[in-house]
Amino acid sequence: MTVQPLARPRLGVAYYPEHWAESRWAYDAKLLREAGITIARMMEFAWDKLEPHEGQYQFEWMDKALQIFGDAGIQVVLCTPTATPPPWLFQKYPDILNVNPDTGVKNSTGSRRTVSANAPAYLEMSDKIVTAIAEHWGQHPNVIGWQIDNEFGCHSTIRDLSDHSRRAFQGWLKAKYQTLEDLNAAWGTQFWSTTYTDWSQIPVPAPTASYHNPGLLLDFRRFSSDAWVAFQKRQIDILRPRIGAERFITHNMMLKFVDMNYYDLARDLDFVGFDNYLHGMSGPMEAAFNLDLMRGMKGGRPFWIMEQQPGPVNWTLFNPPVPPGQVRAWTHQTLAHGAEAVLYFRERAVNIGQEQYHAGVLKHDGTPDRCWHESKAVSEDLAKMPALKRPQAPVGLVFDYEDLWVLELDPHNMEFSYYQLVLDIYNQLWNAHIPVDILPRSADLTGYQTVIVPAPALIREADVARWKAYVESGGNLITTFRSFFKNLGSTWTDQPMPAGGLGELFGVEVDEFFSIPPISSVGWRSSDAPYPDWDDDRGSHVIDIEAKLPGFGFGESFGVPPKVRYAVWAEVLKPTTATPIMRYADGYYKDGPAATANKVGKGMAYYLGCWCEHPIPKSVWKAAGLAALALPERDLPRGVVMEVIKMVDEAGNPVEIRINHSKRTVTLPESVKS
Repeated sequence: MTVQPLARPRLGVAYYPEHWAESRWAYDAKLLREAGITIARMMEFAWDKLEPHEGQYQFEWMDKALQIFGDAGIQVVLCTPTATPPPWLFQKYPDILNVNPDTGVKNSTGSRRTVSANAPAYLEMSDKIVTAIAEHWGQHPNVIGWQIDNEFGCHSTIRDLSDHSRRAFQGWLKAKYQTLEDLNAAWGTQFWSTTYTDWSQIPVPAPTASYHNPGLLLDFRRFSSDAWVAFQKRQIDILRPRIGAERFITHNMMLKFVDMNYYDLARDLDFVGFDNYLHGMSGPMEAAFNLDLMRGMKGGRPFWIMEQQPGPVNWTLFNPPVPPGQVRAWTHQTLAHGAEAVLYFRERAVNIGQEQYHAGVLKHDGTPDRCWHESKAVSEDLAKMPALKRPQAPVGLVFDYEDLWVLELDPHNMEFSYYQLVLDIYNQLWNAHIPVDILPRSADLTGYQTVIVPAPALIREADVARWKAYVESGGNLITTFRSFFKNLGSTWTDQPMPAGGLGELFGVEVDEFFSIPPISSVGWRSSDAPYPDWDDDRGSHVIDIEAKLPGFGFGESFGVPPKVRYAVWAEVLKPTTATPIMRYADGYYKDGPAATANKVGKGMAYYLGCWCEHPIPKSVWKAAGLAALALPERDLPRGVVMEVIKMVDEAGNPVEIRINHSKRTVTLPESVKS
């Protein structure tokens, strides 16, 4: 994780000059500037205004907007408008429409994100409009950067089943596997008589009578993600020589979105952009996780919030109100997790179109809404604060999109969620106020005290070598059930699990695994459900083993340890060189090892065989140094949800940001007031 230089945070807004009379623009800019806003993002849905007819460009209106906002002291981020092609383009090229991946039905025009990333006509017309706007505004003095398109994959549109995508998928597979023999071997196509003898035979995963081959499904996820990464790269290659190195290029990624590999998408960007909408999240913890994930996209580089929820939205089931002070708290939370700028969406509640109920900085009548006042308050807060940055955290938590995909495509238990497993682990750390960096599997682990790798399902032997070196040098490595059992083509390993050398690192093999249905005895994850009597003995609890572990640093007996509930998934382990540290307390695998510890060089490797209510058991929590990192309870006010974020100032001095996520005002304990 690379620690980045300090920068003063800035506030901004998404502004749509095409929605308002030109006579209003200067007044809007004045109002926004009074709220502490110094950045405006424009143009992402304006293709029809920029090019009302093919090849006929109208840029004068945007020239005026740039001048007006520049005069008001507001700099501009321009967006490429390719998320919403105009009606004339669909009329001329109807084959650019995408096909819904769940229904197999072609989408209609009249909305957004209705195009295929593999349609040649769409790619050509996108290239033309991006070239035109880049040549016109690429060196504009008030344009500080560019956003590519808008929210790739919104409305479940990463995967597309059109003929364009089918042909592109076949070409992608040919480039990857070279021969059909290698593809058939990687996927195991002899199952259900699906051995392919010509590339043109390979389908896209449209609805069918039963299940598609898991290797085809996984590769289609990879291909679909790659298609949008390539689409973005086309635009970057057009923009960069025309805008120069001094202007940035970003894209606005989405909260809790896993249909594409964001690590790949981030690779070609100067920094990550992110849209932070909190309704639908489980609370401030899940918001914090997604912010930390964005900070981890480019090795700790600060990111921008391109769209920050300013109040009620229009797209959830009930669209509840946002309490006074909440937007201010959300803004400070994003900044404390590594955001360098926060842009509210939108500048004004709109009177037209599909988002009329969405709040803005200004009301429908153009007067200041609550967000205007809270933006002003945040601006005043920031003026009093030193420049701060996030140092490298002591704990790394790995999040991998391909592991998520392979387990999502074939979960074996409808309640198994890779995302939820990672979130449960993060929640345990967050509640202890332990700083965390979210990492890709390929990350350099230097400097981390403890690294947690949840359910690394796909076998990648290069990762094992890197992880082993980390443990040998003194690191604490924790992994979980469902590790290293799938080859990259989503076939099951024929070696003992975990395969690929991971079992040797952790000193353990998986003897048996169990999918745990949601019954009352293990029902903390779900509602009760009736099952036959013979199934009642599956067990529900694990318990720490009452033994000292010589050389492992526990150095104590745990007395009479409490039983801990588990659910969803369990593995009975067979230690090879590891020592059992937890056993099953009941069920027909009672006394079987449930977690192990293995000393490797100067460090420790811990394998957790079941999904406990608190995923990291007490013994591992202490031995891996996590207990020592936790914030003492005496330093926390009681009865509130408070987030404690550790930062440093320009001199490297530690600074704590404390955010009260509860309704009532609290007084900090005397121990932390200084």
